[in-house]
Amino acid sequence: MSNIETKPEVSLGDQFTVLVLKGKADSLISRMRDGRVILFNRENPIFTDLEPGMMVEARVSFIAQNYIIVDPVAPPESGVEAVKLGLQMVSETENWENAVMAKALLHIIEQMESD
Repeated sequence: MSNIETKPEVSLGDQFTVLVLKGKADSLISRMRDGRVILFNRENPIFTDLEPGMMVEARVSFIAQNYIIVDPVAPPESGVEAVKLGLQMVSETENWENAVMAKALLHIIEQMESD
């Protein structure tokens, strides 16, 4: 299994965990580190269980130049791990103010988990 956040290129059949985000007009998307949009296959039975802020294990089913389509392969998860993944994504953005805030929140969560 590969991790989309550390692997720049993806291939058909690759599996990784993605954070579900709210797109335009209430659509559900995610993003790759290189900026490409991740779309979820709406015909997948798990699609109806997805909500923004959840994490889901997904398999690449289509690759285009500007986006990829994935099929969820397991029920989505929410909670602290999903929040941490979202904060990690924000901490790597070019908006330094948001990145600093995300890093600070991640630090606080990690401190609380270690106590």
